Amino acid sequence: MNSIQSQVSEAEWDLRVELAAAYQVFAMLGWTHLIHTHITVKVPDENQFLINPFGLLWEEITASSLVKVDAAGVILDQGSTGYGINPAGFKIHSAIHTSERKSKWVIHIHVPEVVAVSNLKEGLIRGFSTYSMDLGAISYHGYDHATNEKSDVCERMVSDLGPTNKVLLLRNHGSITIGDTLHEAFFLTFQLVEACRVQLLTLSAAKSDADYIVVPEKIVQETYEIVQAKYTGEDFGKLEWEAAKRQMESKAGLDYQS
Repeated sequence: MNSIQSQVSEAEWDLRVELAAAYQVFAMLGWTHLIHTHITVKVPDENQFLINPFGLLWEEITASSLVKVDAAGVILDQGSTGYGINPAGFKIHSAIHTSERKSKWVIHIHVPEVVAVSNLKEGLIRGFSTYSMDLGAISYHGYDHATNEKSDVCERMVSDLGPTNKVLLLRNHGSITIGDTLHEAFFLTFQLVEACRVQLLTLSAAKSDADYIVVPEKIVQETYEIVQAKYTGEDFGKLEWEAAKRQMESKAGLDYQS
């Protein structure tokens, strides 16, 4: 694929490289659904967004192949491929990007462990693991396909996410995580996937709720606040994202930057 670096601003190109790295890291971690689901980011100083071309595997995505669209999903820059976008997928992302939250990064996945926990009536039990304690309060949204023109699914999704929560479990579907930075949204997603895995392992081993321990909510909240207060010396997820990107680059190389 040919590079389009000379055709976009330096700020947009840097963002393209960062987003392409995210797709490559997610592919490395197995958080994909073939060509489905999305990571999107708002282009600086514009009501425009970058999204994956609908048809490429995530490990095939590069900075140049990303597609630029407006808030309605109209393609403004095709990138280096002939692929379009998934309109239903971007419809969800656009609603969150353009809501009062003004989220810069939006991540949507269908990882089986996350879907499985979203199916449980109780949802995610935050007191089960250090993974889940890092997530803050969890929002929930009942299943409805984004292409259903008779439904106000996007408006309800934004409302269900609420003014402060950053993790939204989509019942029978998957999850959405948001962040002001990629490292924040990435590490929330990482901790969510692992939290769901721990919960499923625990519940599968237990014969009843008497067989497992749940950390009290007060301690869960205190733990969350400690982690949010630059527990590692850096912003939440920054060191973890940088480590994951290095791991990806050691395995896949730097072709994603083209």
